[in-house]
Amino acid sequence: MSTDQLPEIPSRDTGTILDDAYKTLIEGLTGIFASDRKEHVLALGHVLQRLRTGGFLRVLRRELQEYCKRGRIKPDYMDTEQHRECLQEMLDFLDGDGPDQVRFTLMKKIFLVTATETLSTRESVLPQQYMRICRGLSSGEVLVLTSTYARAKAGGALPTSGSARAWLTAIAEESGLKHHELVELHERTLIEKNMLTPRTLPDHSGIMAGPEFRLTHLGFAVCEFLSGYDAQRNG
Repeated sequence: MSTDQLPEIPSRDTGTILDDAYKTLIEGLTGIFASDRKEHVLALGHVLQRLRTGGFLRVLRRELQEYCKRGRIKPDYMDTEQHRECLQEMLDFLDGDGPDQVRFTLMKKIFLVTATETLSTRESVLPQQYMRICRGLSSGEVLVLTSTYARAKAGGALPTSGSARAWLTAIAEESGLKHHELVELHERTLIEKNMLTPRTLPDHSGIMAGPEFRLTHLGFAVCEFLSGYDAQRNG
């Protein structure tokens, strides 16, 4: 489908930016395919990533249009500085971070929930901060973070004070990562990013699970914001 067949968004600036990004992407791929065989072979990984990015752009545009049609986004919202900053963050992410499905979905959720102004105001700086935090997460960290939130919302399964091994096993199960060693790799970086509370005891074998299942206030707030997307889709 050509870009002129994409549905209109009631903001020329945003619609044009997304259309131009997609068009530039396609033109770049055309140039690659027109190059000689050596360059073509060297560019295969780039081609695949560009194709995936193009798909993400189209998904974002369609969902944004759907939100506009349903009246979930106020007509003047796309003229706000908040929207421009969040759009810039999203486009920089798509253009330079080699996005995968898990990370793109996370960024898309924050972007669209922000636009509805249901969990924040257009004057708030938090959505931009949340987007920057989530942009810096790996797909494995996303899985651990969202699985911890799911356990917290379900009431958890550990006492306030528990063993780190039990927590790792629970999150490995919830996330589908299966191996507690794999969860532990992402646990370390999430602690460094202030999304999970650190371990306790001198040998680091204990945790304080609490009602938020080890999520920090920041980690829980980000996950709550993300959950607004699912609430809207199911509402």
